Amino acid sequence: MNLDSATNAKTAAAPDPLAASTGVETLPTRRRARASRPGLSLLASGEPMIWLTGGALVICLVMIVGLLGYILYQGIITFWPTPIVQVELLDGTKYLGEITRYETYELTTNATESMPPEIASAAMAIMDKNAKPRVDRRLFRTGNFELTQTHFHWVSDFEIGDETEPEWAIVAERLSGGRFYGMPREFAERFPREIADQELRLAKAVTFLQSAPYQLNDEQRADIADQLAELEPKLASLQEQWEAERRENVERMLDEFGEREMETDQRIDVVLESGETIPLADAQPTQPVVEVQLVRDGAAPAWAGFRKFHGEIRERFHEREHLQKHDSGEIDERMNDARLSVRQAELDFNVIALPAAEELTRLDTQLEALEQAKAEADEAVAAIVELAGKETPLATLAEQLGRSIKVRIDEEMRKPRDRIAELRADLDTLPAPVVKVVDEYLATQSGARRESAEVQQRIERMRDENLRYELRVETVDGTPSQLALDDVVRAYPANQLGLFGKLGVYGSRWIEFLTDKPRDSNNAGGVFPAIWGTVAMTLIMAILVVPFGVLAALYLREYAKGGLIISVIRISINNLAGVPSIVFGVFGFTFFCYTVGAYIDRGPAGAEVTPWPPRIWYVALFVLAICGTAGFVFGISSLSSNARARRGWQTWLRRIAFASWIVCFSLAVMLIAKSPFFDGFFAAYAPNPKFGTGGLLWASLTLALLTLPVVIVATEEALSAVPNSLREGSYACGASKWQTIRRIILPHAMPGIMTGMILAMARGAGEVAPLMLVGAVKLAPDLPVDMSAPFVHLERSFMHLGFHIFDLGFQSQNSEASQPVMFTTTLLLIVLIAALNIMAIALRNRLRRRFQASQF
Repeated sequence: MNLDSATNAKTAAAPDPLAASTGVETLPTRRRARASRPGLSLLASGEPMIWLTGGALVICLVMIVGLLGYILYQGIITFWPTPIVQVELLDGTKYLGEITRYETYELTTNATESMPPEIASAAMAIMDKNAKPRVDRRLFRTGNFELTQTHFHWVSDFEIGDETEPEWAIVAERLSGGRFYGMPREFAERFPREIADQELRLAKAVTFLQSAPYQLNDEQRADIADQLAELEPKLASLQEQWEAERRENVERMLDEFGEREMETDQRIDVVLESGETIPLADAQPTQPVVEVQLVRDGAAPAWAGFRKFHGEIRERFHEREHLQKHDSGEIDERMNDARLSVRQAELDFNVIALPAAEELTRLDTQLEALEQAKAEADEAVAAIVELAGKETPLATLAEQLGRSIKVRIDEEMRKPRDRIAELRADLDTLPAPVVKVVDEYLATQSGARRESAEVQQRIERMRDENLRYELRVETVDGTPSQLALDDVVRAYPANQLGLFGKLGVYGSRWIEFLTDKPRDSNNAGGVFPAIWGTVAMTLIMAILVVPFGVLAALYLREYAKGGLIISVIRISINNLAGVPSIVFGVFGFTFFCYTVGAYIDRGPAGAEVTPWPPRIWYVALFVLAICGTAGFVFGISSLSSNARARRGWQTWLRRIAFASWIVCFSLAVMLIAKSPFFDGFFAAYAPNPKFGTGGLLWASLTLALLTLPVVIVATEEALSAVPNSLREGSYACGASKWQTIRRIILPHAMPGIMTGMILAMARGAGEVAPLMLVGAVKLAPDLPVDMSAPFVHLERSFMHLGFHIFDLGFQSQNSEASQPVMFTTTLLLIVLIAALNIMAIALRNRLRRRFQASQF
């Protein structure tokens, strides 16, 4: 008995439990054994298609994972510090830098013709052994662009005579100019000579007496010719006092640093007015000493000095930047707002006041400078009187010179004052509101000048304090150079770093990349403005596109009846999804920026639209009112409940109402575009556009239009996935169509709607071509979202990670240096899009769990 017959017998002998329990006899059943079909082909069984589809899936996964893995690898290693290698070529040339790339190439005879003789001999020796030798070469990042005019050098292995890793080789990352590679030699701390009060008074007195006679006119000099003749000996005596006081102060300073030199092993140098540097021991009090330098000589002491002072210098640098950006920026903004107020008043009252206001500001500045000159003359005269004594001939002469100078200054001030009076008289003829705005403008300008001078003084003090410190380095070929510490972002001896030291540099670079702004033509620094701009643009785009897309899909799926028009609309939406993105960019640039934006700025004139005369505009407004009333009346009349009416004239009423509303809408658009009473919201900004150029709003609208088909299609699919039983149940409970949509259909379709939003955000965040035309820039001075009102500045241009990648990859002057940053920025963009999508997916899953029966 074979296996099949045994199985059949066992099956037949088994009792039926149903028959035993009911007492009813049942027919025996037989299970059909699965038998192989020798005639069935392999293709018919479907096995090849399983392998084909599985293989296609594997290939897709390999491509995706490979791409992401390559970007991840290149992006992660960008900021890892590598050793600094010094090579000396066979011809004596030296290079110092980091190895960034390895390459193998075929050595040819033509390549040896441009080589130095020593290197050419080594190349020919290799070619004698092999007709087509392949040799290795490395790309060294040597930096020092201001000295070598290049950032990178290729070095073949056969060119190298000696290769080392110097212990004290450092790399300095600077604000501009790229990286610097060299050896620290000295660290200098400058101490400018402080001028004592007595010496300062003597200097003012001597300077005043030397220059005052030349500030007088011929008549004034003739009046005091006798006194001026006696000035030379008195001036010589005063100069001797000045020299004696200066020598005493210099001697005191030299003695002070001489004592310090005995207590420290640091070298002390003295810098003279000519720029010559001499040792402290050779300095004499009679020499014109400008400053004293405390020098830490040697690599280790120099590096210790750098580490000691670099942190506080960078803090002062950031504080100075804050003053320049916020304090000075606020002052400039206040001055500009005052100017725009005057310009707006000109437009409101059809007058010209801004040129007079600006001239008054210039004249006020001129008068302030002359008043300052008078005050300085008074200070100098007071110093001379204090030094020479009251009622002495020198004091009398100084007072007379001071009076003469002030008389001359008063004469110079007469002309500006007369001009101010003329301008004031002209301004008084203008309307009172304009005069008030001009007065506020002048007061704002005057106060802003004083505040700006104070801020600039603080900035200059911080800059001078930072310039006291200097790291003196030497390049690999012995060329000396100086590094200002506030220009150095980061520096480290790469060959001395251990694992934790490298991790520290790696972490600090990542922190800078994520939180700082770009520097050095976007080749270094951070991408925080680009992150901020990308997130802001993506969120605003989602806020704009999702409501409109959902409403359009609701009407198409729930309200619209099938027909030719609906079919054409659906075909158009599907075709719109295939339009190249640059087409949307051109549309956004021409329509949003140059039409809508220009209209917002300056009205019809800005959009190059000829406004209607007021009479025609009012006639069109009257026609609009009639069409709107007709559309409303015919629309209400078409809603008659009479069945006979619905079969007859109700259809024509609906058509007439629809046509009336179309005419009404068209007239409304024309009335807005052709309005003779609107000159724009920002006409005072002309000729500088505010909304009439690329910005955050127009970029978001352009990408919203680009991603609108995605949202509509996804929403329609989500709506169609809602079971009809839910609709019918809602209707059976007495709910209206809108109540059913609001409380039943939309909640159950929300996961699918969220899917459309996720796809739209992913599509929009990665677009670059449209943004090149409608708002993205290489470097934006201000963020589109900040803490200043109104907090979201829709008119501002912005940085975008996608455009930043394009700029690094195709517009950088230093492509080798920008390539690693490009990969890191690409990795960051992928992570950012993934983070936005994960948040949306989490929200979608939360909604989906509420309606397990209607997953999309």
